[in-house]
Amino acid sequence: MDLPLPARPASPSTLLLVGSGYQIGHEHLLSHLGTAADVVLLDAAEPTWQKPWLKDFETYDRDENPFPLEQARRLVERHDVRAVITYNEPDVLLAAQLAEALGLPGLPVEAAEISRDKKRQRELLADLSPTTSVLVHEVEDGLRVAAQIGYPLIVKPRGLSGSAGVCRIDNADDFAQYFQVAADIDKKGMASDGLLVEEYLSGLEFDVDVWSSGGRAEVLYWCPKTFDYDPHPIEVGYVCGEGALDIEPLAEGFALACAAVLAAGIDRTLAHVEVKMTPKGPRIIELNGRPGGDMLSKMVHLAFGLSMGSLLVSAALGEPLKAEIVPNRAAGLKFIYPERPQLFEGLAEAPELRAQPWVHQVGELRPKGTVIAPPPIDFWGRAGWVIVVGEHADEARERLAEAGRRLTVEGPYV
Repeated sequence: MDLPLPARPASPSTLLLVGSGYQIGHEHLLSHLGTAADVVLLDAAEPTWQKPWLKDFETYDRDENPFPLEQARRLVERHDVRAVITYNEPDVLLAAQLAEALGLPGLPVEAAEISRDKKRQRELLADLSPTTSVLVHEVEDGLRVAAQIGYPLIVKPRGLSGSAGVCRIDNADDFAQYFQVAADIDKKGMASDGLLVEEYLSGLEFDVDVWSSGGRAEVLYWCPKTFDYDPHPIEVGYVCGEGALDIEPLAEGFALACAAVLAAGIDRTLAHVEVKMTPKGPRIIELNGRPGGDMLSKMVHLAFGLSMGSLLVSAALGEPLKAEIVPNRAAGLKFIYPERPQLFEGLAEAPELRAQPWVHQVGELRPKGTVIAPPPIDFWGRAGWVIVVGEHADEARERLAEAGRRLTVEGPYV
């Protein structure tokens, strides 16, 4: 069950894309982006898998030239670039700064800075989404703050996303251990100064992408997540589409997501927002100045019939929003982890499973022959993934469970 690429406009506009991400997570989004617009790419490496969707490109060295304005100008001089965009988290601030320097529409710099800084988000949303949150740098300071907030509580890196380094701490005896885990997480080259000690928020958590352009903000889709590896809220999958959520009780959460995006000044993009419905009302977990990652573009296409690439183009260009959800569709994704450290020899063949028409895709994320480990040993320890489809979320969940049982991680333990 798949949908074709969106129709190619008769006279597509040209957009400057800063950073292209990684193929498994972003090729689907780039393919839709490159169909809805002419894309010129500015990236740190010469394109390979990206080339079918590009009109032109320039490369730069991140270490020697962290602000590649000259390369961006060359692309603008060669093409009638209408706006600057990115969907890649590490490039959110750079894309905004380049848009400002070039005098082109794009995510405002201040909004980009806020989206990369959870401390500023908490300060900005103190009235809209009140959450006790204190920035600390040393474990002793964290313990003092924790005593004031009370347990359980959350510790999280200031500048990361996707639950990276986040931990629930239930008592003072465990604080130092989990504080250090959060402090030591691999930041994948992103800046993150200090840790936030926050009150624990209970309730249903879900993701939305908000289309934001010219002062208008609209929720495009909604998606509940599945977590594992308690007390670390590791996102191990999600199911979206028909029946995934009863959205009527979530109206306040949707409204809060849109209000938070506008309050942060996030504009000319799709904003990925994490929301939790707590006993005290909806709260923002985090704001991002780019669309959802982790293959969400493909999932949203399968489950809702929406083209995230086309919607990103319309937001960047300030065009009217056109988004019509296709009913009676659902899709689920499960990330597959090893049970303990092992030498990765691939996922189980499971030929009967892979032949099922409802198995949309199975893939591996690590090279064979490498040692892999589950969280919290390795917070990035995914071995592979599986995507399933169906007509209802319950069907997708049952199929994900079956796929998870049969797609075991192969290889000897180490």
